[in-house]
Amino acid sequence: MDKSQLRKEISQKRRMLDDDFVKNASHIIVETLKNLSELRTANIVLSYMPYGKEVDISPLNRWILDQGKILCLPRVVSPTEMEVRIVKDLENGLSKGSFGIWEPTAENELIDAARINLALVPGLAFDKSGNRMGHGAGYYDRFLSACSKSALFVGVAYRFQVFDSIPTDLYDVRVHKIVTEKHSIVLTGI
Repeated sequence: MDKSQLRKEISQKRRMLDDDFVKNASHIIVETLKNLSELRTANIVLSYMPYGKEVDISPLNRWILDQGKILCLPRVVSPTEMEVRIVKDLENGLSKGSFGIWEPTAENELIDAARINLALVPGLAFDKSGNRMGHGAGYYDRFLSACSKSALFVGVAYRFQVFDSIPTDLYDVRVHKIVTEKHSIVLTGI
């Protein structure tokens, strides 16, 4: 199956998810993420604001702030680029972006990708080698490739989004771990 076919299939399956499933699975994933030693020791964390029926890690974003960590969220700045800004206030520091996703406003402080310790990365599909497939614009691939080699990338997804293998391209950036409602997958050799 090619990337566009897989994107379409997973997008449709995710759109059809029951609200209770999303709520329960998201809760389990958030609790698992809170217990990751790497997240507990990270000072600067890139997260995301959920869109549609993506895993809802909004409670984790609040927890990150409550722990005194620096929370960063992506902001789309062009059809091919995103930047990351520090968010100190989830109620007042965000506005809806071009895709209808809550993003930091331009008033939030810009942060250099090299400073990020851990990135929580959404995606449509992941595989057991750490490959990630997004929506196809390459925002995360470009941004993550600018992060420090010591930064940890954690894929966040539902179990049905994890495959043995997915189609990849040369520029795709892999994640080091994947957390789902069923288990955490630690990937080696990445």
